[in-house]
Amino acid sequence: MTNLNINLKNAVAINSKTVVASMSSQDIAELVQARHDNVKTSIERLIASEVIVQPAMKDEQTFDALGRSRTTQVYVFEGEQGKRDSTIVVAQLSPQFTAKLVDRWIELESQAKQHFQLPTTFSQALLLAAQLEEQKEQLALQVAQQQQVIEHQQPTVDAYELLAGKKGSMCFQDAYKFLGGMKQKDMKEWMVAKGWIYIDRFNRVSASNTYLVNGYLKVKATTHAPQIRITYKGLAAMARQMKIKINAEDLEG
Repeated sequence: MTNLNINLKNAVAINSKTVVASMSSQDIAELVQARHDNVKTSIERLIASEVIVQPAMKDEQTFDALGRSRTTQVYVFEGEQGKRDSTIVVAQLSPQFTAKLVDRWIELESQAKQHFQLPTTFSQALLLAAQLEEQKEQLALQVAQQQQVIEHQQPTVDAYELLAGKKGSMCFQDAYKFLGGMKQKDMKEWMVAKGWIYIDRFNRVSASNTYLVNGYLKVKATTHAPQIRITYKGLAAMARQMKIKINAEDLEG
């Protein structure tokens, strides 16, 4: 298995404080043999669609192919929530690596347990044994639950990715038809509420610079006035956030 740079937070005393195993987005990139920026993009898409909770970020020292050091911002998954969310991230990136991720979390937890203060009394030993048995049962249950989540989500995730990968853009009059029969008026109201677009008192529409930069929207020059258009990437993000399922078969071709 790939040697990963795993961060373990310090902790002492078995009674209430435990060592927390953590895994970064850079670790995940190395595990699934993917570019770190692509991994971060997948994480951000899942955050935007509210499939996972946004993990903490930190600066981490990494090295390029020439051995040069640089500082990179990484997402850090930790604890029970981290195990859940990182499993979903890996399932989207590369389903065949999901088992490796589970094995790695088991290894991390084993390393974390070695940092426990050894029990000095019989009652402490009994408490530690009970804690370890409970963690084992929780991990087994979580793996089973997440496998069900992954199997349920994968067709929809594939459709979102297929839509996001299409080139081009469309006007509002065409875009709303992809959103489960939503009316154009409702779509525009949603975009205003989420800060994608702004409408002034003269009913003029302008696009948020944030959503222009991230490629969700684009502005097309016309003979009358600039036209705001939604890219397929933006449409996929909207469908995710609205929890609208997309049929991948309808997007092929």
